[in-house]
Amino acid sequence: MDAEPVAEADGPRTTLGESPRWDGAAWWWVDAAAGVVWRRRPDEHATVAWRTGVRTSLVQPASSGGVVVARGEAVDVLSVGQGSWEPLGRWADLRLGAGWLVNDGVADQHGRLWIGTIAPGRARHGGSLLRVERDGTVAEAARGFTLTNGMVWDAGGSKLYHVDTFERRVWVHQVDLDSGKVTGSQPFVDFESGDALPDGLAVDVEGGVWVAMYDGGQVRRFDASGRADVVVHVPPRQCTSVALGGTDGRDLLITTAREGYGDAASAREPLAGRLFRARSEYAGVPTSLVVTERADLIERT
Repeated sequence: MDAEPVAEADGPRTTLGESPRWDGAAWWWVDAAAGVVWRRRPDEHATVAWRTGVRTSLVQPASSGGVVVARGEAVDVLSVGQGSWEPLGRWADLRLGAGWLVNDGVADQHGRLWIGTIAPGRARHGGSLLRVERDGTVAEAARGFTLTNGMVWDAGGSKLYHVDTFERRVWVHQVDLDSGKVTGSQPFVDFESGDALPDGLAVDVEGGVWVAMYDGGQVRRFDASGRADVVVHVPPRQCTSVALGGTDGRDLLITTAREGYGDAASAREPLAGRLFRARSEYAGVPTSLVVTERADLIERT
């Protein structure tokens, strides 16, 4: 299967496209390196939602009708109006310390936000999974990861999949829905050392896990047993993330990047950094919404 670029010729070309999400009416994604949040409805061209001014690793739809974004060490809430974008306030301060990075994240069915961290210097096994509760408090859920990427939940909401990119592994964690505690973890898929790097993830209603392969120009689907059964070819090699959504849940939206590209690489891959799409036989699991319950969010930041 081949992915095609999203149609508009003047659409955004990101340096590091990440965190594609379907909120039921529109697609969201970020340019993590440039600090730009994007939104695109099916009937319109891409629109700049908000320029954050700092590295912005994720965007997640919120129950308020807005979104939450991770920028730097903070998770902020953004109000989405008719053509306007306004920061409502700070939901959570992660307080990680100098050199730490926040990477990908996802909401669970209770409205909590799960976020992966990267230790200073990308120290091996130094990162963790954090859980942000609805009131903005933060707890460590699991540790021992190097570069956490692509986090998604299965249809039942009790299995959390995430990638450790530099360890070339997709993990699956069993989670108690009520408490949010991780009760077990095991590898789901391991990739060989000569393979491309696993990056972002999506999951479908049949239990299939879709993995964007960075520096491989592919998205691969693995069935519930971990067997690869579908390959989607993407023209740029830096394939960063993937999501399922659209009106029937079967549109596959793929983000790409052009990190470190000079003139020669840009000439070889003129579509690097663009959005791509393909059609899936399987519908995606609907995106859960972040629920923010802090009363002080009315304070402007």
